[in-house]
Amino acid sequence: MAKRQLTGTLEEQCDFLYQVAQEKMASGNYTGAVYALKEIVKHKPDYGDAAQLLEDARKRKSAQSFRLIISLAGAALFLAAGSFVGLQNDLWLFALAFAGLLAGYVVANLVRRPATS
Repeated sequence: MAKRQLTGTLEEQCDFLYQVAQEKMASGNYTGAVYALKEIVKHKPDYGDAAQLLEDARKRKSAQSFRLIISLAGAALFLAAGSFVGLQNDLWLFALAFAGLLAGYVVANLVRRPATS
């Protein structure tokens, strides 16, 4: 999606960006929400609860990234274990990688509880 120049008053631009940020948060796109909210806070720091929502979006983005990294580490560990025991069937290695992703996701959620609203 190409960037577009916003028009209208500062209040209208903030209203638009706030709506975009809420849509991004609802869909789990915390990176996009952080970007939109940073723009609001940069130009109008006292806009509603934008600063608090920005903090929440950053926490959720961090938790999301943590789960992803731990899940990938789990997949790598399970694949290494499969290779170590000599599995050569790609289907079994794929199944181990998937199991590692799931195990990593569970461990990440047990270690660090996701942000709550």
